[in-house]
Amino acid sequence: MGYSIFDDTMVEMPWPAIEKAASRGAIILLPVGIIEEHGPHMGLAVDTYAPYLIARLTRQTLAKRKITALIAPPPYWGVSLGTSVFPGTFSIRPQTMQALIYDILASLHSWGFKKVFAINWHADMEHVKTVYNAFKDARRALGIDAVCLADEFSLRRLRLTGQEDYILKYQAPMDMGMGEKYIDVHAGSMETAVIAKYFPDHVNTALAKKLKRTKLTIDDLKVLGGTGKTTRKLIPGGYFGNPAGYPAVEVEKIINAEVKSAADVIQGYLKKK
Repeated sequence: MGYSIFDDTMVEMPWPAIEKAASRGAIILLPVGIIEEHGPHMGLAVDTYAPYLIARLTRQTLAKRKITALIAPPPYWGVSLGTSVFPGTFSIRPQTMQALIYDILASLHSWGFKKVFAINWHADMEHVKTVYNAFKDARRALGIDAVCLADEFSLRRLRLTGQEDYILKYQAPMDMGMGEKYIDVHAGSMETAVIAKYFPDHVNTALAKKLKRTKLTIDDLKVLGGTGKTTRKLIPGGYFGNPAGYPAVEVEKIINAEVKSAADVIQGYLKKK
């Protein structure tokens, strides 16, 4: 059984309904993902399913607050310098991705949508920077009010303040596992827990429970993707953390907290406009 990332998105709407929503001031949620390997125990769509999930739940939360949001179809071609050595990781050039995101925003703008909020999950810094740059350029060139929801972890790594006009700071689980001695950031306990909870057909939990925890530090993360040989040696299983630890993760509580934070900051942003 599969899952459609088009469920509950604009894709299921006829064009007159989209035009009507734009004329009534609906906002757009744009989940940004990538097709990337996630260990031997999960499929390639983790970083696409996760932001789609957050967008869908955020849309529902906003609807309860009488804020109408549409979900744009998730673009899933992204940048992954860290894991591109593994089969299944489709990593495109940053300039290609930036042009793609920009053109998506241009289409939305041409239809009359004025406010777009990006929800990204994939934490490769080149990928994150590319998304931010596309939104920054679209704001300048198109005049569209496009902003990226950004977590503290990404802002620190890119040396951003969070006060940039294309950035909206919120609480996200991106930096979970970063405070531990051995970090857990890719296909580990958190991401395995998310997929096991919300997309269970795409994780082999029996295998996950047998996988040994990696003993890698933040310094190891910095050299991930340096060369294919180095990456394969560093994470031979294609994961960076503790997949077997997923049952202990209070994933629903974590996801609900992220959704609430996303809805809160979006609502606060709209009130200021």
